[in-house]
Amino acid sequence: MTDRRDVGTDVGEGVASPPEHPRIAELTARAATSEIPTAALCRDLAVAHERAGDDAGAVRWALALTDAGSDLGAWSAAAGVLRRVLPRVAPLPRSARVAVLGSYTTSQFAALLPLAAARAGVAVEVYECGYGQYRQEVLDPASELYRFRPDVVVLAVHAGETALPAVADDPAASVATEVERWTSLWDMIINRCGARIVQHTFAIPGEVALGHLALRVPGSRPAMLARVNAELGRVSGERGDGVAFVDCERLAADVGKRAWFDARYWHRSKQAVSLAQVPLLARHTAAVIGAQLGTSRKCLVLDLDNTLWGGVLGEEGLAGIALGDGAVGEAFAAFQTYVAELKARGVVLAVCSKNNDADAREAFERHPGMRLGLDDIAVFSACWDDKPTQIRRIAAALGLGLDALVFVDDNPAEREVVRQLVPEVDVVALPADPHGYVRALADYPFFEASALTAEDAARTAAYRARAETAAAAAAATSLEDFHRGLDMTATVVPLDDMTLPRVAQLVGKTNQFNLTGRRRGAAEIERLAADPGTAVFCVRLADRFADHGLVAVVIAVESADALDIDTWLMSCRVIGRTLEDEVAALVLAEARRRGLARVTGHYRPSAKNVLVAGLYERLGFERVDPAPATTPAAETTCWSRDARSPYLPPGLIRVVVAEPSGVVAGLSPQVFPQPRPQDRKMEEVPR
Repeated sequence: MTDRRDVGTDVGEGVASPPEHPRIAELTARAATSEIPTAALCRDLAVAHERAGDDAGAVRWALALTDAGSDLGAWSAAAGVLRRVLPRVAPLPRSARVAVLGSYTTSQFAALLPLAAARAGVAVEVYECGYGQYRQEVLDPASELYRFRPDVVVLAVHAGETALPAVADDPAASVATEVERWTSLWDMIINRCGARIVQHTFAIPGEVALGHLALRVPGSRPAMLARVNAELGRVSGERGDGVAFVDCERLAADVGKRAWFDARYWHRSKQAVSLAQVPLLARHTAAVIGAQLGTSRKCLVLDLDNTLWGGVLGEEGLAGIALGDGAVGEAFAAFQTYVAELKARGVVLAVCSKNNDADAREAFERHPGMRLGLDDIAVFSACWDDKPTQIRRIAAALGLGLDALVFVDDNPAEREVVRQLVPEVDVVALPADPHGYVRALADYPFFEASALTAEDAARTAAYRARAETAAAAAAATSLEDFHRGLDMTATVVPLDDMTLPRVAQLVGKTNQFNLTGRRRGAAEIERLAADPGTAVFCVRLADRFADHGLVAVVIAVESADALDIDTWLMSCRVIGRTLEDEVAALVLAEARRRGLARVTGHYRPSAKNVLVAGLYERLGFERVDPAPATTPAAETTCWSRDARSPYLPPGLIRVVVAEPSGVVAGLSPQVFPQPRPQDRKMEEVPR
């Protein structure tokens, strides 16, 4: 769990201190007696701050409530507070229009989703279809669904909506037919409005007439429901990140099927999920939406003593710590194993410990019970500085914002000082008993990912290389010498079924180097790239420390006499290395190859992308008035550069192009239609 200050937003920045108010003082004193205040107390504080005119405080406590339990009444009250005051505070990192299409009564779920989504860093506007009208809404091109123009469609459906018999003679055919029913809806939604989809999987009811025999009968309804869930997951995985799931079967099993289902609510109001579990469902749905929109946390910062092992290394010595042997030692080993699994799926690991550096490293290198090695840690900080100072240093070394970090420490005092001094960091409150560590971290939902790519698996190595690069930069005599010494190679690679998931991930998540903030799913990118008038640049970068993988994407579209940059973004791990200059050269060369006179682009400012505010001007573009046919947002600036005017990038990166290896199954032959300025494989790009 996270506490009252771990809200994952920047609300309240620059806002005056809360006004003095007796009720607030009383409630705050009560909250201070517990690391995790109750949901009811968070609700009361949110209401009190709203009444006192402290909007930021009201939002802070409303969001804190989402980490304090699943009290439906408290959630409902906090959702009301948030709805009234959120428009008056600093904006959240993301915003989205979310359509909830339900096969059952979803009014409570739809009302709570904005609160849960705000905790995930997304401000949502919700459209809810009528009871059971989800299929009609999807099929009708003139429905309110499409007039709403959703960014995300949530299919809140339940097992009773499936057309599966109690026992099927041909279970494979029944499962295939059911899967087709749902995937056809996905296709229609994506083709008509380009929205991302979040589907609730089917929680399997516990009442089974066949009893335990159902496990031996492939055509039993429970067996087929499980296969439908698995098949939908498999099919969506083949399509990229446009469809995601909330695993309701896992959530129901976790809380207990008898808690998840309540026949009283179904018979009285067609509520398929027990009202007591609706907050949990909203929280996990919001986490998945946040993952699709790029607000998930990226880095887990770990304490050492009594967190990764039992005991204090400096006092017990290497042989005296509890790790691997005995019940307590096994608990710490299990926690390390779970952390290693997070790392394998893309969560970056860092160490933040008050310890002697050499002693701490020795534990990783020599203790036989360690499940983590030094190679698993991107930044290793073991010293006697306070934890907030170390955490800020870790974030700087990784090139991440503090709001990308999650801190885990067994010591409540250390957790509290981090909450107080670096409130952007989420803090997981570990229980006193290490046997509960895995559960505490597993209950934290904001490490959700939209997809799993090769770059995710190698992310810690890439961030460790970044930290090493930062150290090399500190030792360099000049920035140019430093960049030249990195021996960097940028490789332009095709957009195909291997790179599309990573491209979609970058488009969905990149914040700092993102000129327009446009978010496109894999299917939309594929459709756009299939147009011969579209040029797509996918760029990998490697240096002497590491291969950073696919780190830059440009999508540009022919418009009159110009090649217009629709999307330009770059991973934060390679910002500042002059790669943007080389990418600009590629785009200008492509415009000339197509016989176009200009390259145009747009900059739309956000809370995160101030880094690129002056990029076009630095690259020699001139600011222009938008064309009369276009209506960019008021704050958007438009830029243009003559494609034929001389342009000389720094030349600190060797740029090569990998020749497309032919048409990839499942993709249009025009996904990467444009030949580059060279025809030979891995030939250096001419300037």
